[in-house]
Amino acid sequence: MVFFLHIPLMSESSNVQASSKSEISSAELTPMESAMTSATILIVYHEKATRLILTNFLQPEGYRICGAANWEAAFEQLQHQTIDLVILDFAIAQQVEGGYLGKLLSLYPSIRVVMICDHCSLEEAVDAMKQGAVDFIHEPHGYFQRPFEPDHIRTVVAEALNRSPAAGVLTDDFNELIELARQCARQKNFDQARKLIGEAMKQAPERPESLTLLGLITEYLGNRLEALKLYRAALGLDPTYQPADMNLERATTNLKARPRFDDVL
Repeated sequence: MVFFLHIPLMSESSNVQASSKSEISSAELTPMESAMTSATILIVYHEKATRLILTNFLQPEGYRICGAANWEAAFEQLQHQTIDLVILDFAIAQQVEGGYLGKLLSLYPSIRVVMICDHCSLEEAVDAMKQGAVDFIHEPHGYFQRPFEPDHIRTVVAEALNRSPAAGVLTDDFNELIELARQCARQKNFDQARKLIGEAMKQAPERPESLTLLGLITEYLGNRLEALKLYRAALGLDPTYQPADMNLERATTNLKARPRFDDVL
């Protein structure tokens, strides 16, 4: 579920209290020290000032807040804790071809996303919906006036959290689906991994990677005999496919070895 929230471009010093007390107490830096909260929010924005302002607006509402300045830092946090809502910098989302938004929603379909942008055209909104957005909030007059309007930001976040999550539109690229499925498996999100594998099999049923990854998941969950069948089925599709052959040998000769999702498929 994706919404759009418009904010003005600003410098690091804009709208930030000069007090050092504000920076030190920021929950962005110590999210685990927050009190019991109803939701965890990850703020992904390139300017620290904006992250601090949003943190100060939202923390009093009882939310647990953490922050990241780029996609790499955001993904690291997503891997290590449950996030309910991501406030995502539109500029960061567009840093790679195809954007990060679709990948984010494919990996974490239960997450709601509020997109932050200094402006957003109709074309950009449509493109975001193609990547997985099913809704957005649009400021018809373009920009907030400084200072920020905390009540509006709190309302946007509350409405986003109250909406039922919806999975984003999946890619139809086989290799990308397999990579997304493997990332889900590494995070122990096996239900989503299986869904992605199913989509991959629809795109290329003749490829052995799908059955191999499904075998790894099955073996990890304790059904070794069924996993052996899946490895053999993958080799039936391509007898030269080494990952299936190596996992079959490992699973039959070393019963203590655990399947790994980091290996190349």
